[in-house]
Amino acid sequence: MSTRSVAAQDTAGIMGRFREIARLGFAHCVNDIYFPILMALQPILITTLGYSYFQAALLPVTHSLLSSALQPVFGSLADRKGLRVSISISLLLSGCGIALLGLVSDHYLVMLGCVAISALGHATFHPGALCKVDALAAKGDRGKLTSLFTVGGNLGQALGPIIGGLALAYGGISAITWLLIPAVIGALVLFVHPIPDTCPFSAKPAGSGKENWKPVILLFSGSTLRAWVTFGAMTFLPTFLVLEGYPILEATLLVSVMLLTGVAGQLAGGALSDRFGRKPVIVTTTFAAIPAFAGILFTHGPLLILSIILSGFLLWSSFAVTISMAHELVPTQIGLISGLFMGIAMGAGGIGVSISGIVADHCGLSATLATFPIIVLVAALLFMMVAYPQKENQERDRA
Repeated sequence: MSTRSVAAQDTAGIMGRFREIARLGFAHCVNDIYFPILMALQPILITTLGYSYFQAALLPVTHSLLSSALQPVFGSLADRKGLRVSISISLLLSGCGIALLGLVSDHYLVMLGCVAISALGHATFHPGALCKVDALAAKGDRGKLTSLFTVGGNLGQALGPIIGGLALAYGGISAITWLLIPAVIGALVLFVHPIPDTCPFSAKPAGSGKENWKPVILLFSGSTLRAWVTFGAMTFLPTFLVLEGYPILEATLLVSVMLLTGVAGQLAGGALSDRFGRKPVIVTTTFAAIPAFAGILFTHGPLLILSIILSGFLLWSSFAVTISMAHELVPTQIGLISGLFMGIAMGAGGIGVSISGIVADHCGLSATLATFPIIVLVAALLFMMVAYPQKENQERDRA
């Protein structure tokens, strides 16, 4: 076979992998539109419907906790059985649960049930999709491919507050029902162009001696604290900005700007981690996020907007990189690791948000947000403690 033919096959293989990642990223985008709508609802729930900070925050916390608990279960099934729920079904569950909130806003317990339905769809999506991403990742591009997939989720998270804010501004809470449309469209597209649902099995048995759980635990703990801050920002910043005098639409748009800059941060973080190493990127960006977030609390006008942009870029830039590190540290349990980092870590971060909600009820919202830079500092210190065999993992990816 000629050198030109080999090069053409390599190029076709690379393009094929990126097309697969693009399709998975599209599904991730649609799936992740719905959780941030719960954040856009916060000012209406508190200022119009009369719910407390704790009651309002409990809705996204419930979503986080349920999807957290279920994701490792589905991840383990993906590792052991290659089992995944259809992505189209996952999208419909995610969308239906949130859309129904527009019809039951006066019945708090029913609202919690609807959030649980959406959480089930969220939980069934991530582990199997990340198994596929891991299978596609090879030859030093793991960080880039993982970041491209997770960026789909970031785009969904960025679109969620915009869509939710527009619906609330022009149609009230009942207009949330119309937000079922993206899920239906996404499910139809995936029905016509389905993504394979078979999660590849690891060639190595679990417990093969390549796994080191101590650094994974440190990585997991830091990721949990980072999730506390990112979810806390998404939950409380709209209300904080409204109380600072911003209209609700502008407040939700600013949070969406934060999430959109997080998209750029993830792409940059993934590419930089392939070149300079996972740990240096994670530690540097997490430390840099501390003064950036503090700027949100102590500045106004253009400086506040700049602080929001920098906070989004820096906080989210390490997200895909930590998942890549964990996959490399425990390569035989990709589904379980994916469920832990995208499930349990997020849910535990959600518990932190509920604690922040209680603090806000008793001490004020500004006092609660002032604790977030301290939490980021602890996360950065935990990331510094991670022992990461960079050269060994790069060689494994090239094998």
